[in-house]
Amino acid sequence: MQSRARHHACGSAGLAIAVLAIVAAGACRRAPAPEPGTGTVAVVTATARRETLRDTLTASGVVVPSTAADLTIVAPESARIAELPHAEGETVKEGDLLVRYEISALTAEVAAKQSDLTAATAQLDAAKKELDKITALSAQGLIARNDLDAKKAAVVDAQSALTTAQGAFDRANAAVARAKVTARFAGTIVKVMHHEGDFVSAAESDPILRLVDQTRLQVAVRLSIAELQRISAGQPATVGLPGSPGEPATVALVPRPANGSETSVEIRLNFVQPTTIPPDTNVEAEIVLDVRENAIVVPRAAVQKDEDMTYVMAVDAENRVHRREVKLGLTTRDLAQVVSGIAFNDRVVTNATGQLVDGMLVQIEK
Repeated sequence: MQSRARHHACGSAGLAIAVLAIVAAGACRRAPAPEPGTGTVAVVTATARRETLRDTLTASGVVVPSTAADLTIVAPESARIAELPHAEGETVKEGDLLVRYEISALTAEVAAKQSDLTAATAQLDAAKKELDKITALSAQGLIARNDLDAKKAAVVDAQSALTTAQGAFDRANAAVARAKVTARFAGTIVKVMHHEGDFVSAAESDPILRLVDQTRLQVAVRLSIAELQRISAGQPATVGLPGSPGEPATVALVPRPANGSETSVEIRLNFVQPTTIPPDTNVEAEIVLDVRENAIVVPRAAVQKDEDMTYVMAVDAENRVHRREVKLGLTTRDLAQVVSGIAFNDRVVTNATGQLVDGMLVQIEK
């Protein structure tokens, strides 16, 4: 019994030794861990190239007429439309009749003021004749001084009455003139809201028609106060419908915030050429903030930063990477201008930069 037990124990010990030997042999055959600078990591690279780099701001806008090229007609007082000679879409010349109102009270008022003016004129003429007669008699000593002074006062009063009557007549005529509205500029009637015979009010909410000079259209764009700091008059831009190439434009008007509580401000862009985009159309505007000609650029993904420097991982002819400190110029959403640190045609890593150390061998992915 003891002999069998010893034999079993010896067999177990031998098995354990054999297992350890196999493990040790496997460990000896396994490749050693790569040392820094000798490993291989698959990377994606890009080549530093030269191009014109533009930094732009994209914002939504709406096509609007300039202030001097937009006329919305509202009745001066409640009235009936007697004449509305032009239809929507028609073009008109400066001075063309746009709308005429029927305001009977105004016509009666003009007639009454005309009658008052005629009477005041006749009264002044009569007073002057009396004064001339009394003056002649006074020169002959045939009239008292008091009578002469009274006739002079009568002429002064008649002149004052005539001035008052003339003013009232002019005001009545001006009111009648308001019954006819003519075009202040040549343009297109883009909207007609009423018809002849309609009764309209004097409310801004009850317009009759809208006239626009479509050769003087602008784009209204609302920007945040932070965005406004980089905008100035004359900057180039493009304006178009979403997905379209866009039309050239320039920044026309950059108002400054009126007070510290404003969070955004509306700017205006001018089209370089007359546009066919109709008013009130929503568009996309791209404003050029900065331009760098012949800049050396790399993808922004290639640029890294730590506490000490801004750098890229450049790849040499042997496919080894080297940390290069760089100085950046203009940066956009996708590209960065490199002012110093790398040269034209240098290759830089655009991924996996956190896994790389200086001198490491890398595998370039195609």
